Amino acid sequence: MALHYGQGAGISVTMEGPFGGGGVSAKLREITLPAENWKGGESPYSQVVEVEGVSVNSKVDLQLSVEQLETFHDKVLAFSTENNAGVVTVYAIGDKPTNDYTIQATITEVVA
Repeated sequence: MALHYGQGAGISVTMEGPFGGGGVSAKLREITLPAENWKGGESPYSQVVEVEGVSVNSKVDLQLSVEQLETFHDKVLAFSTENNAGVVTVYAIGDKPTNDYTIQATITEVVA
Protein backbone atom coordinates (compact mmCIF):
# COMPACT_ATOMS: atom_id res chain seq x y z
CA MET A 1 0.00 0.00 0.00
CA ALA A 2 1.29 3.46 -0.79
CA LEU A 3 -0.05 6.85 0.17
CA HIS A 4 0.80 9.79 -2.04
CA TYR A 5 0.61 13.40 -0.94
CA GLY A 6 1.36 16.34 -3.14
CA GLN A 7 0.04 19.83 -3.24
CA GLY A 8 1.56 22.91 -4.75
CA ALA A 9 5.01 24.39 -4.25
CA GLY A 10 6.61 21.36 -5.92
CA ILE A 11 6.41 19.32 -2.70
CA SER A 12 5.56 15.66 -3.01
CA VAL A 13 5.71 12.96 -0.35
CA THR A 14 5.29 9.23 -0.90
CA MET A 15 5.01 6.84 2.05
CA GLU A 16 5.27 3.12 1.44
CA GLY A 17 3.19 0.79 3.66
CA PRO A 18 1.80 -1.46 4.91
CA PHE A 19 -0.37 0.82 7.01
CA GLY A 20 -3.06 -0.13 9.48
CA GLY A 21 -3.84 -3.48 10.97
CA GLY A 22 -1.32 -5.30 13.07
CA GLY A 23 0.96 -2.28 13.52
CA VAL A 24 3.92 -2.09 15.81
CA SER A 25 3.24 -2.07 19.51
CA ALA A 26 5.64 -0.62 22.02
CA LYS A 27 5.92 -1.11 25.76
CA LEU A 28 6.97 1.60 28.19
CA ARG A 29 9.17 0.70 31.12
CA GLU A 30 11.33 2.54 33.65
CA ILE A 31 15.01 1.69 33.93
CA THR A 32 16.88 2.50 37.13
CA LEU A 33 20.60 3.19 36.77
CA PRO A 34 22.35 3.40 40.17
CA ALA A 35 25.57 5.43 40.10
CA GLU A 36 27.55 2.70 41.85
CA ASN A 37 26.75 0.11 39.14
CA TRP A 38 28.73 1.75 36.31
CA LYS A 39 31.63 -0.45 35.16
CA GLY A 40 34.82 0.65 33.44
CA GLY A 41 37.77 2.92 34.04
CA GLU A 42 37.00 5.29 31.19
CA SER A 43 34.24 6.17 28.74
CA PRO A 44 32.18 4.38 27.68
CA TYR A 45 31.03 3.08 31.05
CA SER A 46 28.52 0.22 31.06
CA GLN A 47 25.74 -1.19 33.19
CA VAL A 48 23.66 -4.33 32.55
CA VAL A 49 20.01 -3.71 33.45
CA GLU A 50 16.95 -5.89 33.91
CA VAL A 51 14.12 -4.73 31.65
CA GLU A 52 10.78 -6.50 31.88
CA GLY A 53 9.43 -7.68 28.54
CA VAL A 54 12.68 -7.59 26.55
CA SER A 55 13.31 -10.38 24.05
CA VAL A 56 16.18 -11.07 21.66
CA ASN A 57 14.29 -9.00 19.05
CA SER A 58 13.61 -5.96 21.23
CA LYS A 59 14.86 -2.49 20.47
CA VAL A 60 15.26 -0.45 23.67
CA ASP A 61 15.17 3.35 23.36
CA LEU A 62 15.64 5.75 26.28
CA GLN A 63 13.60 8.94 26.71
CA LEU A 64 15.19 11.40 29.10
CA SER A 65 13.21 14.08 30.91
CA VAL A 66 13.95 17.76 30.24
CA GLU A 67 15.78 17.98 33.57
CA GLN A 68 17.89 14.93 32.69
CA LEU A 69 18.71 16.38 29.26
CA GLU A 70 19.89 19.62 30.90
CA THR A 71 22.03 17.67 33.38
CA PHE A 72 23.51 15.50 30.60
CA HIS A 73 24.33 18.61 28.58
CA ASP A 74 26.07 20.24 31.55
CA LYS A 75 28.00 17.05 32.37
CA VAL A 76 28.91 16.18 28.76
CA LEU A 77 27.11 12.84 29.08
CA ALA A 78 25.03 10.63 26.79
CA PHE A 79 23.43 7.19 27.19
CA SER A 80 23.07 4.48 24.58
CA THR A 81 21.57 0.98 24.81
CA GLU A 82 22.45 -2.40 23.35
CA ASN A 83 20.41 -5.60 23.36
CA ASN A 84 22.60 -8.68 23.10
CA ALA A 85 20.38 -11.79 22.98
CA GLY A 86 17.90 -10.29 25.47
CA VAL A 87 20.52 -8.81 27.82
CA VAL A 88 20.27 -5.01 27.87
CA THR A 89 23.38 -2.93 28.49
CA VAL A 90 23.28 0.84 28.92
CA TYR A 91 26.43 2.73 28.01
CA ALA A 92 27.38 6.12 29.43
CA ILE A 93 29.51 8.12 27.02
CA GLY A 94 31.41 11.07 28.43
CA ASP A 95 31.72 11.79 32.15
CA LYS A 96 31.09 8.87 34.51
CA PRO A 97 27.61 9.29 36.04
CA THR A 98 27.71 10.20 39.73
CA ASN A 99 23.92 10.33 40.23
CA ASP A 100 21.26 7.63 40.19
CA TYR A 101 18.88 7.92 37.22
CA THR A 102 15.43 6.53 36.52
CA ILE A 103 14.70 6.81 32.82
CA GLN A 104 11.70 5.89 30.69
CA ALA A 105 12.41 3.26 28.03
CA THR A 106 10.38 2.22 25.01
CA ILE A 107 10.66 -1.44 24.02
CA THR A 108 9.73 -2.25 20.44
CA GLU A 109 9.89 -5.68 18.81
CA VAL A 110 11.70 -5.65 15.48
CA VAL A 111 11.90 -8.21 12.72
CA ALA A 112 15.31 -8.90 11.27
